[in-house]
Amino acid sequence: MSTASHPAAEAASPTTGNQPPVLLGTSAFGQNERAFPVYDAYWEGGGRAFDTAWLYGYDYGPGCCERAFGAWAASRGVEKEVWVLAKGAHTPECLPDRIEPQLRESFERMGRENAALYMLHRDNPSVPVGEFVTVLAELVERGVIGGYGMSNWPLVRVQDAVSYAHVHDLVPPTGVSNQFSLIDMVRPIYPGTLSAKDPRWRSWLAENRMCLYPWASQGRGAHALADPEELRTGQLAKSWHSPANLERLRRAAWLAEHKGVSSTGLALAWTLSQPFPVVPLIGPRQPQEVRDSLASAALRLTEAERDWLETGKGTMPPV
Repeated sequence: MSTASHPAAEAASPTTGNQPPVLLGTSAFGQNERAFPVYDAYWEGGGRAFDTAWLYGYDYGPGCCERAFGAWAASRGVEKEVWVLAKGAHTPECLPDRIEPQLRESFERMGRENAALYMLHRDNPSVPVGEFVTVLAELVERGVIGGYGMSNWPLVRVQDAVSYAHVHDLVPPTGVSNQFSLIDMVRPIYPGTLSAKDPRWRSWLAENRMCLYPWASQGRGAHALADPEELRTGQLAKSWHSPANLERLRRAAWLAEHKGVSSTGLALAWTLSQPFPVVPLIGPRQPQEVRDSLASAALRLTEAERDWLETGKGTMPPV
């Protein structure tokens, strides 16, 4: 049985109806006055799916981001319409017995009783994968969550989770949220963060039709730089600077200009044009940035365009 063949896979999909194939991240919004204009712009553009986490905003006030999101949904009367990807059990509390208590706390903060999809925010390799799967599958069966997955997990552990679920006739995971974008994450942005961009990951995602929910899917603002050379020394340099990434930024800027979209929008189109299911997490900070991303969400690139942007090989796409 593939991951997509279980009923939970359908329950955990946010891409039905007119919903753009993206999730809006909430990690930057712990204050209502900053969150509400961005969420309103996303909602007005058709967006209904939001990425939340127990840990978001922890350094500024535990739970502030979940509370701001919940306050917005309540004030707009859309609590039952939003599609929520919730995450929890982050290191050092990545333990099976911390999953439900943290999830319940997240629900209380957001003013809701369930989530369409729940993901472990990190892995704990000292815990047998079956212990995580057993707890998560039970939450699905009880209707607390619509499906589950893993964020920042290595491929072998995700494969083990899928195998364990199938062998024990449990609901399998239906999604993975690792970093993935046109430019490579050269060094982890945060401790314990992982990419799903290597060939083994990409092949497995395509073969198994596992949905990828990539964070930093547009290169975390790198494509918005006025000059790609700023990537060498700016705030993004540590995680993103490499000669290959500089060339990717240049190619993306060129193709974006000829397609009439922003370079950041083209980066989103690249992420969405993969040969496996992808629902990118986007992180705009201003309403105009939301509208820019949504304007490019329907754009799909050809295989030749996609590969040329990444590798520079082949013929420059005709325009």
